[in-house]
Amino acid sequence: MTIVLSSLERVRRSKVIEQAVANRVQRTGDFILRKLAQKQSLLSTTSNGKVLNSAAPLVVGINGAQGSGKTTLVRGLVEFLRARNIATVGFSLDDIYLTHREQQELAEAHRDNPLLQFRGQAGTHDIELGHKTLTALLRNDSAVDIPAYDKSLNGGYGDRVPLPEWQTTTPSVDVVLFEGWSLGFRALDDREFAHFIDQVRKPGGGSVLCKHSRKYSNENLRDINENLVKYEGMLYPLIDAWIYMRVADADVVYRWRKEQEDELAATGRPSLSDKQLEDFVTRFLPAYEMALGKLDKCGFISSGLLPAPDTLRMHLDLERNVVAWDHKF
Repeated sequence: MTIVLSSLERVRRSKVIEQAVANRVQRTGDFILRKLAQKQSLLSTTSNGKVLNSAAPLVVGINGAQGSGKTTLVRGLVEFLRARNIATVGFSLDDIYLTHREQQELAEAHRDNPLLQFRGQAGTHDIELGHKTLTALLRNDSAVDIPAYDKSLNGGYGDRVPLPEWQTTTPSVDVVLFEGWSLGFRALDDREFAHFIDQVRKPGGGSVLCKHSRKYSNENLRDINENLVKYEGMLYPLIDAWIYMRVADADVVYRWRKEQEDELAATGRPSLSDKQLEDFVTRFLPAYEMALGKLDKCGFISSGLLPAPDTLRMHLDLERNVVAWDHKF
């Protein structure tokens, strides 16, 4: 009897989750449709004397913490938009990670920085490849190869998959969905970075909001911060609108990832131990600690083509439920 009830409970929870995802896709999908209509109304007009490309798709950046449901959201949005005859392509910041060889070279060049020994942080992506891919999609006049990355290669260190295995789009594309856990993170200026370091090194253990950054040197943290400048210059200005899956506390990333690992272990699949998981997650958390405050205060960098607001924020609780929506920026 207990097993039956347990099965019924799993079915019930599954239906609740499905409905929550459907609601999330509907709300974000409606936002994208509005932004697409706005961009299409601007096409073939002039802006500061420059003629806009009348075929350019809407590019939407999606930021959400690891485990927040970004991949599920993108999958749902692709279905939502294609069902309305809107040609849509989605890819991830993860897809433009450096090749395995390039990551090894980066790690060797920064042997004193643990944050750059493995993929993930700002500086471990091929920004030129991302820029080339987005600009080709914006031209929308020929087929575009979309990069892909396989994290399981090289014993889990990952590598970019061979070009013949990349997804190829055909014109014309209406919407591009570009997602990533750190996509949109902004560099702190000198004053902001100095304030952040003060919080990290404050006598008595520093701010609880910066606790994961204490493990790393000021130079380690500065490397990551300075690497973000290139993202700001080459990627973000190509993005028209943003969907922000906001969390109030970066520590939730560990909790969500542990849930995923526990599910893998329960089904007999390989999973990380608690110690391995802690080591893995803590490499990413300093980036959250540096970035989330500025995102809340200043918002995202975008193309500036569309009228405000250009960002839809969903506020997630510890269970990934959306507790509020707003258009702050």
